[in-house]
Amino acid sequence: MSVSVLTLLALLLAGCAAVRDGREARGRDAHMAQAPSVAGVAEESFGKPAWGRKGEFSLSGQRVRYERGAERLALFEPLPANLRTPLNFSWQGSGGESSTVCEAWTSESSANGRLTDSKPWVLSCRWGNAPAAMLQIGEGQMRRGKLSREGAYRRGELTVGLRSVHLHEGSAQPQTVATGYEMLHQGTVVGSLDLSGSQPRLRRPDPATPLGRAVTEAALALALAWEPS
Repeated sequence: MSVSVLTLLALLLAGCAAVRDGREARGRDAHMAQAPSVAGVAEESFGKPAWGRKGEFSLSGQRVRYERGAERLALFEPLPANLRTPLNFSWQGSGGESSTVCEAWTSESSANGRLTDSKPWVLSCRWGNAPAAMLQIGEGQMRRGKLSREGAYRRGELTVGLRSVHLHEGSAQPQTVATGYEMLHQGTVVGSLDLSGSQPRLRRPDPATPLGRAVTEAALALALAWEPS
């Protein structure tokens, strides 16, 4: 009898370990749910597991340099106290070097913010290259009970919408923190930034085109205002 109990206990422990290992593996291999319009677009990984205050990395052979105003900076975490200029960065695109400076502020608490016990803040970035460009993203709509972040990138007559995604691929359970972002042009998802892993993964149009440049610059700003979980 005692042998049977010990055997059963061993099997239960082994089963629990297998479930735990499976969950950890899914966490490591998790991917953001992708819209059909970008599902077949090649994915580009960039950056590093931890940004820190300053550094540089390469995106498809193009150098990106950045400086952040805090060791930890994330749109789904409270804005660090007294931080007004959280981020600046530059990257060497097809049209030459592109530089931006970003500002931040915390808006007055909204009903949705109080409901979710969160303090969304606004990220606002400007590029001085002609024509000048601007990105702004902050509190968005409630989606499946989760408070999203929404905004837009504008350069001249081109506008790219931005919205957070809260689902993992193959899962119907929304996450409180975004699994990534979608970039939309004229209502269609044209790019995505997957932030569900240890490094950002980007899907974008040809970066040599105005639309590809817009998606790239927006993705860099959003990725640098994020911390791996």
